[in-house]
Amino acid sequence: MRCSFCALEFTEEDGHKTCGKCALVGGCRMVKCPRCGYEMPQTPSLVKWLQQRVLRKAGAGAAR
Repeated sequence: MRCSFCALEFTEEDGHKTCGKCALVGGCRMVKCPRCGYEMPQTPSLVKWLQQRVLRKAGAGAAR
C-alpha cells in the first residue's frame, strides 16, 4: 500500500498496527500511514484479488 500523502510504501498490516489506539477498535475500516499518520480506506477484497491475478499473469508472461 502507498500513502496518498507522503508516498511511503507499507503493508496494510503495518497501517492497522499504527491505528490500534482508536476508540473504534475492530470497527474502523481505515488504514493509517506509519510515517505521517494520514488515514486512507482499506483496499477492498475484490480489488486485492484482482491485483494478485494481474500480477500473477504479468509474472507468467515475463517468464516465457
